[in-house]
Amino acid sequence: MAVDTATAPALLDESAVARKPIHGWSLAVLGALMTVGALTQLGGREVLFRLDQTSPGAEWALPASFAVAVLGVLTALGGALMVYGIQRRFHKTVLAVAVTCFALGLLLWAMSPEGVVFRVEAILAGALFLSMPYIFGALSGVVCERSGVINIGIEGQFLMGAFSGVLVASISGNVYIGIVGAMLAGSLSTLLLALMATKYQVNQVVVGVILNLLALGLTGFMFDQLKKTPGYNVAASVPVLDFGPLAEIPIIGPTLFRQNLFVYVGLALVALVWFLLFRTRWGLRTRSVGEHPAAADAMGVNVNRLRFWNVTAAGLISGFGGAFFTIANSLAFTKNMTAGLGFVALAVMIVGRWNPLGVLAGALIFGFTTQVSRYLDTAGNSIVPGEFLQMLPYAVTIVVVAGLIGRAKAPAADGVPYNPGDK
Repeated sequence: MAVDTATAPALLDESAVARKPIHGWSLAVLGALMTVGALTQLGGREVLFRLDQTSPGAEWALPASFAVAVLGVLTALGGALMVYGIQRRFHKTVLAVAVTCFALGLLLWAMSPEGVVFRVEAILAGALFLSMPYIFGALSGVVCERSGVINIGIEGQFLMGAFSGVLVASISGNVYIGIVGAMLAGSLSTLLLALMATKYQVNQVVVGVILNLLALGLTGFMFDQLKKTPGYNVAASVPVLDFGPLAEIPIIGPTLFRQNLFVYVGLALVALVWFLLFRTRWGLRTRSVGEHPAAADAMGVNVNRLRFWNVTAAGLISGFGGAFFTIANSLAFTKNMTAGLGFVALAVMIVGRWNPLGVLAGALIFGFTTQVSRYLDTAGNSIVPGEFLQMLPYAVTIVVVAGLIGRAKAPAADGVPYNPGDK
């Protein structure tokens, strides 16, 4: 009998000292440029922070040149450590701290012009609200791809949910029935994806693109028809929930306890999907069919049936996310109003490494930069353009996808059709 004498690949010694010269020199140069720029360009400017909702009179100033220079030095120091060599276990931590310092330095620089005030509570509350479409879309993608089905059609599901939510709410006169209509529309869209992916085993990326185009054309056509019939595209809204004394706690109160209903549903979904994926039998089976469907099949799991129902159910989440664009913002439907955020949600899913908690962190980054860029555009006299800050999350996405901060690895069977009996 033959014996396999091949040696297993050696594990990396996390305590060994290693160098990352490319990362290190990049950070060192960026940090040095930021430090020199802060000391030569910012002069006596200050960054003014204000608690604008709970304590309008409470504000404090931070010397811009000093703060940005310190952050620049920390960025350069992180780069120098990576050039000199540190233990492998600390690479990700040092890189994350250095990148965070650089981003904070840019933010303080952007907020340093006279007349620009960092309205802490309004910006943080707005950032949490604007992170919701990324959360809903990315969670839908997590459920699908953990099941082994690629969901490129989130943008189309958003459109269907946004349109159907307003239409059903206008007809029924009840905004909550409209939300249910949005969820069902999103689920019907993913049902087509599930059917094509499991029964007919069509290329899932192609199907997703086609479903996006179908949703774009269908909602655009229906919008043109509804313009001829008044009363079927009326803006609806849900209340802002105020938790009384809790909402008056500085910073935390307006951010967490005075928000739109969609915010609380989004946060609850993050916790629920995480619990179901990693603490229940359904989650174990879902991750099994996404990683090794043959093994799941051998244990008695009907792989294609589980994939079908998981993808269909995921559409309820993305359909709800579609209602965010209309009902959560008290807007009537307009053509292509989702503006490609369904594709951004896919980026958030990758940044979050197909984990609901990671999705929450990635969505908050995107929401914060979006809110800050909007605020700077409104202020109009910022040194750092708002568009530049809004670009940063996409740069982070590229870095993650490229594997520079740990490789983002999708489920092994993601996008691979399965026939019973396959190995």
